[in-house]
Amino acid sequence: MGDMRLSLGLGAVGLLCLAASTCLLAETVGPVKADTTLWRLALEARPDEHVSMPQVIYALWQQNPHAFRQNNLHHLIQGAVLTPPSREQMLATDAATAKTWYYAQLAEQPLPSHAKPTTSTLVSTRRDNGSATAALSPPPATSADINSNKNAMVIAELDTPDADVSPLTTRVSPAVSVAAATALAESTSSRDTHATPQHPTTAKGSWRVQHEFAAEQRYFNRSGMQGAAHFHSLLSYRGQWSYEDVSRRHNVNIEPYLRWHQRDSDSHLVDLQQAYWRYIGTGWEVKAGIDTVFWGVTESQHLVDVINQTDVTAGVELEAKLGQPMLSLRRTGKAGTLDIYVLPYFRERQFPAPAGRLGPPLRVNQDLTWYESSDGKHNLDVALRYSQRFAGMDVGLSFFSGNNREPLLQPTPSGELQSLYYQMEQYGVDLQWVQGEWLWKLESIYRRTGYAEYVAATGGFEYTQIGAFAQVWDLGWIAEYQYDSRGAQATLPGQNDLFLGWRLALNDLAGSDFLVGVLQDLDNKQSRSMKLEGSTRLSDSMRLSVHAWLFQTDDPLDRLFLLKRDDYIALQLSYYF
Repeated sequence: MGDMRLSLGLGAVGLLCLAASTCLLAETVGPVKADTTLWRLALEARPDEHVSMPQVIYALWQQNPHAFRQNNLHHLIQGAVLTPPSREQMLATDAATAKTWYYAQLAEQPLPSHAKPTTSTLVSTRRDNGSATAALSPPPATSADINSNKNAMVIAELDTPDADVSPLTTRVSPAVSVAAATALAESTSSRDTHATPQHPTTAKGSWRVQHEFAAEQRYFNRSGMQGAAHFHSLLSYRGQWSYEDVSRRHNVNIEPYLRWHQRDSDSHLVDLQQAYWRYIGTGWEVKAGIDTVFWGVTESQHLVDVINQTDVTAGVELEAKLGQPMLSLRRTGKAGTLDIYVLPYFRERQFPAPAGRLGPPLRVNQDLTWYESSDGKHNLDVALRYSQRFAGMDVGLSFFSGNNREPLLQPTPSGELQSLYYQMEQYGVDLQWVQGEWLWKLESIYRRTGYAEYVAATGGFEYTQIGAFAQVWDLGWIAEYQYDSRGAQATLPGQNDLFLGWRLALNDLAGSDFLVGVLQDLDNKQSRSMKLEGSTRLSDSMRLSVHAWLFQTDDPLDRLFLLKRDDYIALQLSYYF
């Protein structure tokens, strides 16, 4: 039989099986056809989101040596039928070791002749529905960042007429494109690779440590409403210590995060993003400690995401989270995945002072915080989430009861703001459906709290255009509509708004990608916000990122009015070791 040269990568195809959903297990995967990719086979075999894709791929490779020519991961034999390993077999190799092996395989695949392969391992923080896995070293030359519901790298196959083994390249798209990848693969050369993960396990288990330092410089086009400065510098550190015992069932993860803000002491942060113990059983797992959990599928906002408190001092993106103390239980089976969370302690939302910008016009006095619950921070919050996959559609149903993560801000006679935390109940649903190059998304919630009862929803699509501008680039077109039944009384923009975005992946060795987005208020044509995000890899240990925001409105009653003078651009340089 002919065999096909496959290149590995993380990709939007991976969205076929959401990070928090469960794929129905198949007895076999395959047979391998001319357009089959190893990533797609691994998606079919993946039992649930707790098993990382590198763990699935490694276990598939171990379980099915007949499917790979000379045990070479890059040579999948056409016509082969693979037997999926059990979930326990996949978890037998810890996630960190599987990632190290996986990206070493990426580094050893043929690359364009003008660049050298890199053996740098482990990619950036992964945003999953239901869990967060932090990997701190920068992506290798052939990888791309994964970030809460964004495109990542996918396997791409080339079929050349003069050989049954074709040189391949990684791509970014939810579908394989032969023509668009040909140009990048023309200069590749072919060689066999075979590597086995070297497990650092001893009789006492194994430790793994990584670090990240980042320096960010923000420039604001105008002075703030109270004369705040134009230039702001920020420094941050993130560490990761992980331990796994010899049985690979007990895990300990510790991830501290520190941030220093030049202009605003209220934006300083010392936090534990993760500090938990986890035990993995057969079809279930328990976790106790501090963790960061992400829910949601849409690009412009995450309505269903209620477990962790938002780190507002990190920026207006509202993507960063504070670590949350919890006890969680996960039960996984063919009927789906059920997550139960018990949250014994509440994290208050921290706000930047006026000098730090991108926040309220008055300082929020944390000493005046009010709770509807007599237990205050120690109110016992609970949350549930059930997820399942049905023929390409991933469905999540969630429930939360406890302290509202979004406080009301009330002015005080002293000229400060007071945070009011009411109790709330929230019922949520999130859907994601893949149809070829189309990715359809929906999040909707019903929330009942002490001062309001409302429904909100965000829905839309992302379409990926492969080989844009006659290059090997991929261009994603994003459109989402935001609705909130509270209308003008909504606490955030998005009550009747349209988000349009474009995501460009250059598919280069530096993993360069950019996102431009516009949120337009449909009730007020003069009200809109625009954002820019981008990053590129400078070396094996350094990455440069850029992000910028522009706020436009002339209505003093508009939520964006307080930010209209805070247009800014920021550059961040991250160093990994």
